[in-house]
Amino acid sequence: MLYCRVLLAYFILENYLKLKNYKPILTDDGSQTLFSERYQEACHSTHGASEETRLHYIQGCSVPDFIRSHQAINILEVGFGTGIGLKETLHATEGLGQVFYLSFEIDPELVEYSLKGFDWKHTNLFNNSSDYLIEIPNAQIIILIGDARSRITDLKENLTQKFDVIYQDAFSPRRNADLWTKQWFEQLALVSQPHVKMSTYSASSSIRKAMLAAGWSLKAGEKFGPKRTSTRADLSGHSDDEIIDRLKRSPAITLDDNNYQEYMNEKNSYK
Repeated sequence: MLYCRVLLAYFILENYLKLKNYKPILTDDGSQTLFSERYQEACHSTHGASEETRLHYIQGCSVPDFIRSHQAINILEVGFGTGIGLKETLHATEGLGQVFYLSFEIDPELVEYSLKGFDWKHTNLFNNSSDYLIEIPNAQIIILIGDARSRITDLKENLTQKFDVIYQDAFSPRRNADLWTKQWFEQLALVSQPHVKMSTYSASSSIRKAMLAAGWSLKAGEKFGPKRTSTRADLSGHSDDEIIDRLKRSPAITLDDNNYQEYMNEKNSYK
């Protein structure tokens, strides 16, 4: 076991030399994540990148159950990052049906690095495009490069089928607040099926208020590491009464496009 961890640490260090804007981290479950110098935050919990992904997204969105029932699933991921979401999804759905997986990622260098962990050939989605199209047995994967706030507009214009599941896995609201506003969650609703399930690691009152204002219903998710809870959301169900009561009592703002910069400045001033 120790030998395996040493080999993994060597692999991380070797590849880090090719990825200068991130620092490698070996998490508690033996999986790798990266610390982003741009956002000053790790891509996953250091308590276990793979375990966190399985808990919040695979289990949190009931991915295996859905694909067993429908033989196909359309998944939208906000933040491709290290590719762990894709890896765990393909493992959980193997042999169960067809997967369409679309992910946003702002950093093309990170995508190039992360795709080296998969034994696939990939092509550009469009001519003269930095986007990726990957087709493997039982899965089609698209990675849209650039700011998700602008790329979701491209997505809406070209989308032929809406999403059953959303992994809301952007960097935290204090670092990347424009992907946690009321307007962002409204955009996500527009590309979703009525039965969609969305999950995220965050339980911030400000982002829960933003989800609620955008028409999402809220439920408490599982805890992981030091976080006491997380958030599940849908467009067709009833919100947990306890969450609504807490939000009514909370002085936290509803995060939106008009106040998110001020929100980040205030949150980061307490470092």
